Amino acid sequence: MDLIIQQLKSYEEDYKSFMEIEHFPSYALQTKEVSLYTAESQGFESAAAAFYQPKTMQHTLSISTNLSLFKEIIFHEFTHILDSELYVNGNDLRYMGLSGYTEYHASQIELAFLLGARTFNTIPTFSVNDYISTYAGEKSVFQYVSEKQKLAIDLFSRNDFPANLSTLKSALGVLYNYLGLRSICEMYATDFKEVNDNDSFLKHISTLDFSALNNLMRGWLDQTKIDMSIPLYVNIILPIIQDYKLK
Repeated sequence: MDLIIQQLKSYEEDYKSFMEIEHFPSYALQTKEVSLYTAESQGFESAAAAFYQPKTMQHTLSISTNLSLFKEIIFHEFTHILDSELYVNGNDLRYMGLSGYTEYHASQIELAFLLGARTFNTIPTFSVNDYISTYAGEKSVFQYVSEKQKLAIDLFSRNDFPANLSTLKSALGVLYNYLGLRSICEMYATDFKEVNDNDSFLKHISTLDFSALNNLMRGWLDQTKIDMSIPLYVNIILPIIQDYKLK
């Protein structure tokens, strides 16, 4: 445990430098083990996760003890912590609505790091055929982005979708992850062309809301667009919760 804490502290310093910030919020640490059963039954399992209690302003980072602490995964979760600190404002509804943006933003930071950027502001131009070293091995950027898109499609296409509130939030999170990766490619890749495959999403999200989502999630979002993303996420998730009577 001491080694884990030491490694996380080292990553914190690297993250502050990468994000060009002086301070990072304090957080409680939880440990878990990644479950193959969960991965197979839900189609998805997280190596790490970040949680926030708006009323107490307490951040929690949950990490898996049976996996290595890959820096891009920790940078992803650190971004959730930072976004919650900056934008929730002690409001439970804002915290729920921020879920979409923070998954989008965390994936932007994740890919920026994998591309070898020194800071999030100094992302080099690249080709989608360039290779990056990920927790799952060497992949081209195109493969990395395409696999995230396919995972989102697969989760929305499951026969039991949405099995419960947790799997719904996970599926939406992966969709926003894909949009975040897409945004980096649109901004910095010399040869990115999106493969549109939205039918599985449009079965559960209205055309109006999906169009708004697709248009808003481009580039780096400023405060105004972050605030716009919060009610949009609520408008997307609430009808699905109500239609399927999820708890």
